[in-house]
Amino acid sequence: MGKNQPEEEWNEEEEELDNSDNNDLMGDDFEKNIDNLVKKQIDSKRVKKIDQTKKRATVDSVFDERMYLQVSKILKSGILSRIEGIISAGKEANVYLAYGQNNKEYAVKIYKIDTNTSKWMRNYIIGDPRFKRIPHNVSKIIYLWASKEFKNLKRAYKVGLNVPEPLFIKNNILIMDYIGFGSIPAPKLKDIKFPKDPINLLSEVLYFIKNLYQKAALVHGDLSEFNILYHNQKPVIIDISQAVTIHHPKAEILLVRDIKNIFNYFETIGVEVPNREDFYYEVINLE
Repeated sequence: MGKNQPEEEWNEEEEELDNSDNNDLMGDDFEKNIDNLVKKQIDSKRVKKIDQTKKRATVDSVFDERMYLQVSKILKSGILSRIEGIISAGKEANVYLAYGQNNKEYAVKIYKIDTNTSKWMRNYIIGDPRFKRIPHNVSKIIYLWASKEFKNLKRAYKVGLNVPEPLFIKNNILIMDYIGFGSIPAPKLKDIKFPKDPINLLSEVLYFIKNLYQKAALVHGDLSEFNILYHNQKPVIIDISQAVTIHHPKAEILLVRDIKNIFNYFETIGVEVPNREDFYYEVINLE
């Protein structure tokens, strides 16, 4: 999978979809052929457990004709062998369970091309020194946002933080390590009523906040129990697309919000937390 990773530089130009390998998918048999490549690869047992109307609406919100072509190219390239079902659906993106070589599981995050979504994304892009130019085209902003998450995950993973390893990025499709057991994805921390050893759990989340800042030079910006997976009784941080560099003009405000969210959550489950101000200064102290 590593050979499919893009270069380190930001790609701010929209890549045109090459349809030369997909002529056999066009025409009257388009939908039939795409169904064979994607939709019919959904595990029948999982389908029975999901309301079909809701499922179809979820798929249609992401999988237009252009997206079917992009996904089919990834499947035909051998990066993935099949996509089996949806893990989560959100306002920004949907995440799907997929399989690659040796039946290894992967998570495929597909960002929605949406005008309203792109507007609030710009708030996290403006002021980020990594972006020299900010596009106005909606698709380009979404592609840049997906690339931003890939880059942020890569930074965090490189310094040993507990995030899914990013493996591949193409336009608005991000492939990363799957967190879960078999077809059962890891739950979010918000859904765990009684996490085991919550004191140590808090310590590990605070370690993440501190070292994301000091080693990866990033602030998550939206950290809470809603985007922390609970896997093997450990926290795995997800949804890092909005993370900003520590040089971003709003970095300190976002850091304070992350600390507040995490401390509030652990206080509600009965864990004694450190002094918030002391921890804040511990994080930003780079000496």
